[in-house]
Amino acid sequence: MNDPQEKLKKPVAATLTKRGDVLEGVINSSGKAKDAKPKRVARNEWDDALAAHVATMADGESVDVEVTINLRENGKRTVRLAGVAALATVGHDPERAAALQEGGFVNPYTFVPTLPRSDQNGTRLAGTGLDDAPPPSHALHGDGQWSGILALTLTTVTPLLLPVPAATQPKDGARAFDVRVDAEGRPLIHGASLKGALRSAFETVTASRYGVFFEHHDRLAYRVPADAALDLTPARVHGGVDGKGTHFRLCLGDVGWTRHQGRNKTQYTVLVPAYGAQPVRRLGDLAAGPLSRHHGTEIYARIVPQDKGGDRSLIWRATHLARTESEIHTHLGAPTNRSQISRPHGSESPFRIVRGWLSATGRSIKSKNNERLFVETPGLDIPITPEHQRYWQSVLRAYDLAHGYNDPKATYRRDPATAKGIERSWHVPSTQELRDLPPGTLVYVKYDANRQEITEVHPVMIGRLPFDASPEELLHESLRPAGDRSRLSPADRLFGWVPAGRRDDGTDTNDGASGYRGRLRVRSIACTTGDWRPPSFPPEGVTLAPLSSPKPTQLRFYASPDPMTGMPMRRGAAKAEGYQISGGLRGRKMYRWREEKPDHWQPKADQEDHDRGYLALEGNRANPKQLVRHRSWVRPGVTFQVELFLDGAHEADLGALIWLLTRGEAAPLRLGAGKPYGFGVVAARLDTDLTRMWDGAGVRAGWLRLIRPDPVDPARLTELADRFDATARGNEVLREATQSYLAAARAVDGPVHYPRTTPEPQAESYKWFVENERLQIAGRGLALPHVRDPEQRLPYTGSDDSKKSDGTGRGSIPTQGRRGQKQGPAPKQPGRSGSGKGAGPSRNAGKSWPGPRPS
Repeated sequence: MNDPQEKLKKPVAATLTKRGDVLEGVINSSGKAKDAKPKRVARNEWDDALAAHVATMADGESVDVEVTINLRENGKRTVRLAGVAALATVGHDPERAAALQEGGFVNPYTFVPTLPRSDQNGTRLAGTGLDDAPPPSHALHGDGQWSGILALTLTTVTPLLLPVPAATQPKDGARAFDVRVDAEGRPLIHGASLKGALRSAFETVTASRYGVFFEHHDRLAYRVPADAALDLTPARVHGGVDGKGTHFRLCLGDVGWTRHQGRNKTQYTVLVPAYGAQPVRRLGDLAAGPLSRHHGTEIYARIVPQDKGGDRSLIWRATHLARTESEIHTHLGAPTNRSQISRPHGSESPFRIVRGWLSATGRSIKSKNNERLFVETPGLDIPITPEHQRYWQSVLRAYDLAHGYNDPKATYRRDPATAKGIERSWHVPSTQELRDLPPGTLVYVKYDANRQEITEVHPVMIGRLPFDASPEELLHESLRPAGDRSRLSPADRLFGWVPAGRRDDGTDTNDGASGYRGRLRVRSIACTTGDWRPPSFPPEGVTLAPLSSPKPTQLRFYASPDPMTGMPMRRGAAKAEGYQISGGLRGRKMYRWREEKPDHWQPKADQEDHDRGYLALEGNRANPKQLVRHRSWVRPGVTFQVELFLDGAHEADLGALIWLLTRGEAAPLRLGAGKPYGFGVVAARLDTDLTRMWDGAGVRAGWLRLIRPDPVDPARLTELADRFDATARGNEVLREATQSYLAAARAVDGPVHYPRTTPEPQAESYKWFVENERLQIAGRGLALPHVRDPEQRLPYTGSDDSKKSDGTGRGSIPTQGRRGQKQGPAPKQPGRSGSGKGAGPSRNAGKSWPGPRPS
């Protein structure tokens, strides 16, 4: 199997000149002299951002571009703006705007585009003091380094959840949490929580490397349409001679099994009726337990032919299964002369007895009626390569991820009778042994056009297909966590760095160091408001609605078609366009919030309330393991005094930190649990009267004279922040980081909640994603808007189940989607809710993907 990346050449930098309706210039992709001649680039090779930019150019003006050549499409060129000039253009979708006339909502999270810190010409942050560099030694304190205390006042804008498990827990119902308090009974913000929130914001505004980005090396996958099974061939894994090597043996039927017309290769398997009104007759010990218990078993089957509708292609169907051929003969009382009973279709005796391997993957959906029998075809063997192994493991990992949040029985929980017998497929969850493709594994494979090479390997016919690239491959190298101390970004130097360890080739990436201690620590946090509790609160507390775990398989929210800008995918894009080798990621995740009236945060009772979407619905309360109950929280308007101790912080890093801490309510921090529901909005203010900072000269004077010199004038600190602001405005990477951060952090208009089909709260939010995938309906296939798009809302996609009139369960909008196109978040993962697992809500609330260090 060829590596798909080999089919796509790396982007080539070029400068093109406008000549009428075309661009012209040298595009030297090979470095050879023959490619040094000017080439003409037509409009159909430009991306939309480049087209918009060229429209503003005069004839004869030049523009820097990047050209990507796709060898899989006969050298097709895609020409994009170089750098970040394209970021000024945020697209407007008129169909989304039209759909919003019926109302809309703002998704609880957005993404700040993460531009590469370097390119093929070198660093993009040269001269800013914020590019990658080895950190200074803690044993020295020189010019350009600052030490002292930054004093802050934090003020809660929305309620703050600081959960700690209650001393007494209810025997039944949701887990109970109190507010974490100090010895004086006042709310206590953990220092690590505040430091994590600061680092998260600092990483974003300084465009630092990701502090945390792990377990993203496997490719994600999406559920394919049902007709994709038409291109798959059944196969069984066989071991090589003397245990060396393995191969796929195709299962196209035994000798004489030749009447297969049409292209539906999956019909080479035998249908085994398992869950309908007339299941196959199982003989002997095969009759015990569910049929899936015998998956992979070698068996004999009596099969009969039947025609497949209009194309008259042949399908074989099993009527009896047994361990041996003689068991079938004995049961039927038929002659044992094989020549009399195993004749091909069209002869006097229409049935056959064949030997094969049972593929009983389990009834994972209620519409499934048949399992399959694989009948090998000797001589059709294809060696298994390492690429086959990697593809197979990517597919299995996609199922394992879905296993974490999708319970097949929960899909039918409204009808317990229907849920009976529903089970997971045999490969979920996968084991390490299965991930190695052991001999005996039954799979479905896909040939290339010439049937010379296997390009796909699947455990079931209608399953998941990996995207072209993994998230790790799409994250630019300059943004990945630093591999050694010589390449630390500002956040690593200020907040600390822990090396990843050793590479796969055994190379030590950390120079023997255990890490680097940061220059900032939280010295103290104290609540200064006595009446911090809400004025009115239900005595029994309130039960929060469950939180949704990150689902990066939602490509329309997480994936970008552009490796540079993090732009949204185009509306109506096919699933296969997500996570392409030529694409990228949307950026760092941040949570949205809206200014609410004070009584919004004062529920009268612990019960469903459609005006307060943070409260659990009755449909959620049926499973208390998914929920948590908070017996109080910190009300809005409460203040905390904070001291941050800095020891030898770099001047440019300090300027960025002070800039961040002087944005006030225009860009508040996010702390605690429940952030997707608007909790934990905290405005920070720098208290200059209590702040005491010394530059390098002040620290040196203190040691030489053994005195404590006066701290610098607060105006010096303001100058540092202003200097960072000016630097950010003049640098393309920092400009995008700061402007998009401010856009993401401020309050938004419109309701903020997880996607749902109606304005009324719903217990099952995945339905919006199902409706959004019905691409044949105008305005569907929507991506998450760009963070700087003036219109952040997404439209509702249908009516509630109680209002539907067509009985389809798809709302009031007519839909005719194909089975198998369904994709979206399944019912929530057990144990994740307003508090997450373990010690409390903050653990789940900080797990954004991809994103900075959890806070």
